[in-house]
Amino acid sequence: MNRNSVIDWSLIFAIGIAWGSSFLFIKVSAQEVGPITLVFSRLVIASLLLSPFFIKRKYLKTIKEDLPTILFLACVNASVPFYLFSKAALDLNAGTMSVLNGTTPLFAFILASLWLKLGSNFIQLTGIFVGIIGLVIFVGYESVQFSFIAIILCLIASFFYAFSSNYIFKTKEIDPTYLATMTLLFATFLIFPFTFLEDGLNLNHPSPVLLSVFLLGFMCTGLAYMGYVVLIKRVGPVRASTVVLIVPISGMLWANIFLNEAITLTMLLGCFFILTGVGLVNFFKDEVSD
Repeated sequence: MNRNSVIDWSLIFAIGIAWGSSFLFIKVSAQEVGPITLVFSRLVIASLLLSPFFIKRKYLKTIKEDLPTILFLACVNASVPFYLFSKAALDLNAGTMSVLNGTTPLFAFILASLWLKLGSNFIQLTGIFVGIIGLVIFVGYESVQFSFIAIILCLIASFFYAFSSNYIFKTKEIDPTYLATMTLLFATFLIFPFTFLEDGLNLNHPSPVLLSVFLLGFMCTGLAYMGYVVLIKRVGPVRASTVVLIVPISGMLWANIFLNEAITLTMLLGCFFILTGVGLVNFFKDEVSD
């Protein structure tokens, strides 16, 4: 395994671990804060913490040319899918949403093949389906909930994530750290008007809630999203999107450590299928030449 492969795998698992922890932080804070306010808060925190470091004067010279791309990604890769999953959460449990979110690599594979004409192969497609089967085993078929509208919302959000991955891969001329920071910043402005539908965030919440909101914004939204944009530019949209398959495993471990939630044999079997699927997609890679 060469140095580039080590970096790629490190990014995949680091992002998966960070995004997996988001379920813990959302579980602690969502009821207290409200779903729209929580989305807005995590975007504000991510934007404020990342902007001073990654929005540099040399990049602002091309802001007029970059603005359409930034606004587009702020909609389809941040504010809209964030809201769609928050809305779907009213009728679906986290396990069901993780299975539906697991369709992101499948959508990314189809788009990469048809739109970008990237070289993907049957083994990668097999790996994606193995990963999705692993997700179903992981959450348990009996626990999967069926709400037609909520399922459609999740699938639309997953498609948006996949489309965005392919779109980001096309924007090779834009620095990934700058692109990620500006996307989160503009997504903050887009979601702001909707916060008036709720009471808004205040500092009167318990400390665990405030800490959860901060970590959700800084680690799960800011650093992880930036890492994901960098990963897409490095390995392509299909391989990068397999991160979402690792998220439930990470979430299981976080919940076990901090919430004492049990780990079952069915979960471990699902983990085996998920990791096998991720391995098939990433070891048999054709879409990006090193």
